[in-house]
Amino acid sequence: MKKFKIIKSQISITTKSTINKKILDYLKIKNKKGFYICVSAVHSCIEAYKNNYFKKVHNSANIAVPDGRPLFWMLKINRFKNAEHIPGYMLTDSLCNFANTKKFRMGIYGSKRKVINKFIINIKIKYKNINFVFHQTHPHKILSNIKHQKLLKKINKSKIDILFVCLGCPLQEQWMFQNKNNISSVMVGIGAAVDFISGNKLLAPKIIEKLGFSWFFRLVTEPKRLFMRYFITNSLFLILIFKQIFQKLVFNR
Repeated sequence: MKKFKIIKSQISITTKSTINKKILDYLKIKNKKGFYICVSAVHSCIEAYKNNYFKKVHNSANIAVPDGRPLFWMLKINRFKNAEHIPGYMLTDSLCNFANTKKFRMGIYGSKRKVINKFIINIKIKYKNINFVFHQTHPHKILSNIKHQKLLKKINKSKIDILFVCLGCPLQEQWMFQNKNNISSVMVGIGAAVDFISGNKLLAPKIIEKLGFSWFFRLVTEPKRLFMRYFITNSLFLILIFKQIFQKLVFNR
């Protein structure tokens, strides 16, 4: 799948239907290993800029969807007409719809128990036949090697087709990268999508999302947690993006 570099992050030029096709092709492989999808936003772009290890983690993903509206705009500015804006919650819903149709076995790892339970209830209301065969919270601490191996064994024993990983950026991307050769499922780092779909957090209205102000809506709803992150990451992102655009304009001349 073709990718385009935004700052230091490779972002996929893709659509939801293309992602479904890629997943279906992968699941037909006998000894399948190592397929994971990153949901990329401004935050992950800045993490990749600051941290070479995370850059490797992110850019090793089979697919990195443009979750953030600014990333989508960058693809459009660079004339990738077929690129879709695919926020994490939208990708999650699309994959659940696909899984419902194809009768995939689904799993979810991370978040809190009450959030996971509500997420599954809300998804099942919409997609009656979806089958979640594995769901486990993350203990928010480093697992011992024995416990980690037990977790991997449990995931593989469940014969999951698609595993939603919701540990938040950058942990979920690192977890998928580190375990890609030990898990025979498609892994998708859905992050806050589990909170939005469960109703644990408010999702920005569509008009705010299209204008590129979802971050501001989240900031208003979670000011203490997000103020410094958005102030630093958004400011740095804007500087680096203008630099990239300026260099392209100069080079094209």
